[in-house]
Amino acid sequence: MKATVTSLQQRRELSEVESSELLEMQRSIMEKVALGHDPQLTLDALCQSVEAMVDNAVASVMKFDESHSFLEVIAAPSLPDEAKTSLNGLIPDKHAGSCGTAVYCNEPQYVYNTKTDPRWQHFQQFIIDFNVGACWSVPIRTSDDAAIGSFALSSFEQRQPSSFFKSLLETASHIAGIILKRQEEEQTLWDMAHYDSLTGLPNRSLFHVRLDHAIERAERSDSKLALMFLDLDKFKDINDSEGHECGDKVLKHVADQIKSCLRKDDTLARIGGDEFIILIEDIEDAKAVEKVCEKVNKALEPKQSLDFVKQSLTISIGISIFPDDTDSASILLRNADTAMYEAKRQGKAKYCFYKHTLTEDVKSRLAMTQELEVALKQDQFIVHYQPQYCCKSGAIKGIEALVRWQHPDKGLVPPMTFISIAEENGLIGDIGEQVFRIACSQCVEWWKNGLPEFILAVNLSVSELRDGYAEKLLLILKQIQFPIDQLELEITESMIMNDFNRDELEKLHELGFKVAMDDFGTGHSSLAQLKHLPISKLKIDRSFVKDIPEDPNDMVVAQTIITMGHSLGLKVVAEGVETEEQRDFLVEKGTDFLQGYLLSKPLSTQDMEILLKQSASS
Repeated sequence: MKATVTSLQQRRELSEVESSELLEMQRSIMEKVALGHDPQLTLDALCQSVEAMVDNAVASVMKFDESHSFLEVIAAPSLPDEAKTSLNGLIPDKHAGSCGTAVYCNEPQYVYNTKTDPRWQHFQQFIIDFNVGACWSVPIRTSDDAAIGSFALSSFEQRQPSSFFKSLLETASHIAGIILKRQEEEQTLWDMAHYDSLTGLPNRSLFHVRLDHAIERAERSDSKLALMFLDLDKFKDINDSEGHECGDKVLKHVADQIKSCLRKDDTLARIGGDEFIILIEDIEDAKAVEKVCEKVNKALEPKQSLDFVKQSLTISIGISIFPDDTDSASILLRNADTAMYEAKRQGKAKYCFYKHTLTEDVKSRLAMTQELEVALKQDQFIVHYQPQYCCKSGAIKGIEALVRWQHPDKGLVPPMTFISIAEENGLIGDIGEQVFRIACSQCVEWWKNGLPEFILAVNLSVSELRDGYAEKLLLILKQIQFPIDQLELEITESMIMNDFNRDELEKLHELGFKVAMDDFGTGHSSLAQLKHLPISKLKIDRSFVKDIPEDPNDMVVAQTIITMGHSLGLKVVAEGVETEEQRDFLVEKGTDFLQGYLLSKPLSTQDMEILLKQSASS
C-alpha cells in the first residue's frame, strides 16, 4: 500500500511527456506478461526499457534464493558477469548497499554518493571495480507487502533521483513483482504436472521426457542404460489393514530409502500407486545393476522398527537394458514391467532381468486370465472330493473339496495350472466363493438324503482372507443352511506364518469356524507360535510322507509332527498316503486321519456319493 501511495504522489509531479513514457513502458512490458513470454526474457526487457529512460545507468533485479537466506541477481542484461558474481550471496542488512538495505528495511533506498554513504561502506572495492557513483533501489514486494527482492538502477555518476526516476523505479519494481509471481505460478503448475505430490519425485510424464533424452544420449555415445521397474510387495495389505495414511508414510519412506541407494545423476520416479522406476545411464554390465538392486532391498530391511507400519517392507524389481532388449522407450518400459511380475512370482525381495521368453509367458497368462473370467461367468468350475479316513474306525470322517476347471475345449484342468494366475489377477476370491457354495450345497443335499455326516474341508487362499471375510462366509452358510460345526477351513502353514490377516483368523475362530493348518512342515512355525494360533488340526505335508519308509529323516519328521500336534491338543492328518507301508507307519505313530490315493483319489460328485452310500451300508 505504501508503494502505491508514493507512486501516485510522484506521478502528480510528472510532466505529460514523462507520464506518457512511463505508461508506454508499463504497457509494453505488461503486454509481454499477458502474452506469456518467457519470464527471464521479460525481466531483461524490463531492465533494458528502464535503462533506455535513464542515461548512464544500468538496471538489475535481485531476489531471495530458495532458502530465503540471501539475494541473487536474476536479471541484469547490461551488468558485467563479474559484477553479478560479486553481488550474488548478498545478505540483507541495514548496511548491505542499496539493494540489501532496501530488502532489509522494506523501503526504497536512494543513495546518491556511494563513496560516502554508510550503507555502502562495506562495498568500496565494488564501487571502484565497476564505477558505481549512485544506486537507487526499491523493494519488490509480495501481495502481503513482504520484500522478496529489489529493482535497482546503478548510475556511473553521483546524482539524486528525480520524481520521474522514483516513479520509474516504483513502477518497474511493481511490474517485476508481477513477473516473479507469474513465474512462481507457472513453476508451481509445471511442478504439479511433472512431480509426484506425495514423494516429490518425478512423475510418469517427466520420467518419459528424461527417458527419451537418455536414449538419445546413449545412442550418440554408444552406451547402455538400465530401466528398473519396482513394485512394493504386499502394499495393498498395508492399505487394507493399516489404512491409507500409513500407506502414504510407507511410500515416502520407501522413496527416501531407494533414493539413498542411487547416484546423483540417476533418476528415480514414482509412476503411480506403489510403482517406482529407476533410470541408470552409462552402465558397463549387468553387475552394476545387480548391485543397485541388492542395495535397494538391503535399504528396506528393518534396521530399526518403523512405528507406522507393522509388516516388513520388500520390493520386487524388473530390469530391461537398452539397447540389448530393445531400442524403443515404450517397449523398454513394458519389458521391465514384465520382468518385475516374474520377480514377484519368484517370491519377495527378488529382481529379474527381462528375457524374450517372458513376453510369451505374459501373453499366455493374459489369455488364461480372460478364459478364467469366462469360466466364472459360465460356471465351468466344479468340485471333486477326497475322503479323509479315521485311523481307528476306518470310517470317512472328513472330505476335502478340491476345485477343478471343466474347460469346454481342454477338458478337466487341474488347479496347479490356474490357481496362481487367479491369485495374481484377483479372481481367486470369486472362484473360492463359487467352490465354497458348490461344496456346501452338495453336502447339505447328501445329508438331507440320509448319507452319513462328515467334516467338509475347504481350502482358503491368502487373497481371500480379508477384513469382513468371516462374516461373508457365515452369511453364505446361513443361506445354504450348512451347520458351521461341520466345516473346516484349511490354510497353509506359510500363509499363516507370513501373509495372513491374523485379526480375521481370530474372528473366524470366534464365530465358530474350525481352522486346519495345511502343508505343515514346509513353513517356519514353532511350538511357541502354534500354541497361540486358533487352529484345531495339522496336516502333514505330502513331501514328508512320500519317501516313507525309505527315508528315515522323513519318518522322524512325520513322527515329530504327530507328537507336537497331540501335545497341543490338535488332531493330525497325513495327506499323500500312497502305499501300505506309509499307512502302517502313520497309523502306528498315532496319526488321527489319513488322506491319499491308497485310500481314494479325488472323486466326482457322483462317485463320492456312491462311496458314501457304500460306507453307510458297511
